Amino acid sequence: MNQFARIISSVFQPLLMPVYSILLLFVYTHFKLLFANQFWTIMAPVILFSFAVPGILIYAVYKLKLISDLSLKIRKERFIPYSIVLVSYLVMIFYYYRIGMPGWFLMLVASSIAVILIAIFITIWWKISAHMFGIGGLLGGVMSVSYFIEKSNPFYLFMALFAVAGLVGVSRLILRRHTFGQVVGGFFLGFIISFLFVWIGTHI
Repeated sequence: MNQFARIISSVFQPLLMPVYSILLLFVYTHFKLLFANQFWTIMAPVILFSFAVPGILIYAVYKLKLISDLSLKIRKERFIPYSIVLVSYLVMIFYYYRIGMPGWFLMLVASSIAVILIAIFITIWWKISAHMFGIGGLLGGVMSVSYFIEKSNPFYLFMALFAVAGLVGVSRLILRRHTFGQVVGGFFLGFIISFLFVWIGTHI
């Protein structure tokens, strides 16, 4: 059971959530038609700046012994990795702004920045689940894009993502990385911020 929980935690780690989020736009929305010839122009930056660059830098910080564990078990050690992710996300959103991506898309990316900022503040007192605000943000973004941009209801996609969120939450509890409250709090933080930011983006 622990091995299964580790696999789920690795596949749905926070650094991959923006990649999955934008990839899904090409799967279930008209995004794939509007930007059919720009797939790698859009996907490459999110792979680079939300996953590869932060991952490499956080590993370097670990090798320098500034953090004791790559899973960031210790709450006080999360500030440096979170700061690395924040800066990398800022570079990413600047890139998307420069190539003229629509406002709602920029706000979808900005929601990740907002969640990281809030998480940095919360981490001063409490160890909120990064895995859960990652999957919560993915689900909130998907639902908001569906309702406000696509005017659609991809019910089965929603159910699949809720199931994934449940698996991620249970995996964090099985591995004893978080309490139930930290798991639930993380999910709702990501979900609410992502949902609201995309909605605001439709009015820009």
